[in-house]
Amino acid sequence: MKNRDESTMELDRRLNRDILTGWSVVVAIQFIAYSIETVKGLRPYSYVLMCLAFGVLPILFCLWKFKVNPANHMLRYYLVGSYFVTYLFCLFTGATNLVFVYILPLFALLILYHQPSLIIGSGITAMVINAAFIIKRVLYPGDEPITLENSRDAEIQMVILFLCMMGAWMSTVIYDEIQKRNAEYMEKIGEKSAQIQRMTFQTIETIANTIDAKDDYTKGHSRRVSDYSAEIAREMGLSREDVERIRYIALLHDIGKIGVPDAVLNKPGRLTDAEYDLMKKHTTIGGDILKDVGMMQDLDVGAKYHHERYDGKGYPYGLKGEEIPLIARIICMADSYDAMTSNRIYRKHLNHRVVLEEVKRCRGTQFDPDVTDAFLRFLEKLDGSSLLTEVPEQMEGANRLLDVVMEDQTKRLAEAAQRDQLTKVYNRSAGERFIAVAMRDTTGFLFYFNIDDMRRINREQGVRMGDFYLLQIVDLLQCMNPDIIVSRFGGDEFVCYIPGTTDTDEISAQMKQLLEGVRFIALDTCGGRLTASVGISIHEDTKQTFADALAEADKALYFMKQSGKDSFYFYRQVENMEEDLSRQELSKLVDAIRFKDNFSDSMVLGQQDFFRMFEFITDVVKDRRHNVTLVMFTLTPSETVGEPSVEDRDKALACADKAILEVVHDSEAISTYSSTQRIVTFVDDTPVHVKEVVGEIEKKFYHMYGQHSERREIMSLEYRIASIQDDSKEKEDS
Repeated sequence: MKNRDESTMELDRRLNRDILTGWSVVVAIQFIAYSIETVKGLRPYSYVLMCLAFGVLPILFCLWKFKVNPANHMLRYYLVGSYFVTYLFCLFTGATNLVFVYILPLFALLILYHQPSLIIGSGITAMVINAAFIIKRVLYPGDEPITLENSRDAEIQMVILFLCMMGAWMSTVIYDEIQKRNAEYMEKIGEKSAQIQRMTFQTIETIANTIDAKDDYTKGHSRRVSDYSAEIAREMGLSREDVERIRYIALLHDIGKIGVPDAVLNKPGRLTDAEYDLMKKHTTIGGDILKDVGMMQDLDVGAKYHHERYDGKGYPYGLKGEEIPLIARIICMADSYDAMTSNRIYRKHLNHRVVLEEVKRCRGTQFDPDVTDAFLRFLEKLDGSSLLTEVPEQMEGANRLLDVVMEDQTKRLAEAAQRDQLTKVYNRSAGERFIAVAMRDTTGFLFYFNIDDMRRINREQGVRMGDFYLLQIVDLLQCMNPDIIVSRFGGDEFVCYIPGTTDTDEISAQMKQLLEGVRFIALDTCGGRLTASVGISIHEDTKQTFADALAEADKALYFMKQSGKDSFYFYRQVENMEEDLSRQELSKLVDAIRFKDNFSDSMVLGQQDFFRMFEFITDVVKDRRHNVTLVMFTLTPSETVGEPSVEDRDKALACADKAILEVVHDSEAISTYSSTQRIVTFVDDTPVHVKEVVGEIEKKFYHMYGQHSERREIMSLEYRIASIQDDSKEKEDS
């Protein structure tokens, strides 16, 4: 309740200041306006003095009240009354009827107080005063009498006052409601913050008790050092927030002892040099443990530097004087004092008089002089007592809290282990599990999503921009359906499952929208173009396994990649597409050679050897003196064994390359067209000779592949032949 009262007083102080500032500006503007009229000769100089009396004196009175008590709640009523003094003066001495609007700034300022009753009272008073002013002009007409014929201005005057009053009242009601709700919310936040602070302290205390429990002679050491450090900080005049922060930091100053063997910590005799070096490492270990903990600023400082000495002879870094953080200098003093006044396994505690002499002797060498003086002043206040009030060794509530925190942390770590570090979607192993479970319960469709040419994007625009694209694409995927399961299978590959949808047309519409969104992502980035390819498997039978559906989607994606990218294929289309795929690709290539203007770099992007070969073939055909024959070799998986592994593909590809080189001999005539396709170029060779060469290549391939594979039927080598003759007509054979 005390905190709430302080908050209310601070709010009143701020509002009083703002209202007075606004009123001062209004009075200053009025005074300047009247002064200008006086200079013009429109008013006598005595009028300026009267303006000062009726305008400035009331505000000076309110300013004095504010100075006496800035949070005075009654100041708003003094302010309203004083303002009406000025308003009456202006109303009855003004040279125009428009002076009635001088009340409007008061309405605007009073809204800040969010008191509807104050607005209504001020508005009714203003209307009564203006009504009296109008009646006075009716009963005692002067130069501008009010009659029935010219009463419109007076009527408008009263209407404006009423409307402004009601508008200000409604604004105040709304503002008041907002303020109340904000106050309730902040009160809850304050309670929550206090609860979190208590929980944080209990957690830190439990950890400190756990550390002290490693040594029977240091129970309560961390808590005592924490209390001593807080008292030193308070004695040095540090703020309340800094005192509490130092209290928490000091609690964890020995956390690095977790990494020191118990045999060294509890050794009764003198430590060897090696053991002492091991003991000294607890400072750096503690610093490393706490450096990334974000609950409090400088949480690692106490653990890392509390064994540094003021004269520079401490460890681990040998810092000197003010190079050592103040927090660490304070903890060093408290830690050393408690060590001297506590029993240890190798000695009993020292006499209090001896301890004080030692502290004074080490002032300026081991200890910071200012810190030492503050601590000695604190000890004097204890009237010779060397120990603070002991606290329970272990708090049961704190231990329960630690268990809850550790359980929550375990859940968080388990969740993090299932997520991809960059995109935060499921990683491959987690995605396989969750999608497999979903497929057992529902029908739907699974799709294999691959970003085209991601390596080129990373190379040309940078990996950071590539990561940005990935995150944007993940957002697109997750917005497709609230029940979608997204899993990152590779750098540029995602496998997704959407339950409930099996209609081909509906899926096609979703895919078109997705791919359009992908293309749109890079438009604003240097005019870039981003595309993707998708393979789709419709899951209509819940008995179908995830592995089978993934194989189907992967195969559809593979054929999509082979046929031009930037689109999608259903696995059902693969059977119809597979037979003509190589034929279509070779036909596209021949058309590109014959009509070079239609050629697109994307056909051979990244295949520089084929690009050079393409230029050579184009020049040869252009001369119209040579016949060029192209043979496209394609590795295809066997229908009987399903999708081959990566190892099987690589093995088959190596055999195909070796067979082609051994038969053709001329490496310049061989070029890579895709990851599973090779192009061999023949110039002025007869069809018979070309077929003989192709037959020899087939024979060698199957011979070599059969030696390296237990099942030579896993992959097969197919070919297509296209002849580009001097009449620019092609012939094709297979």
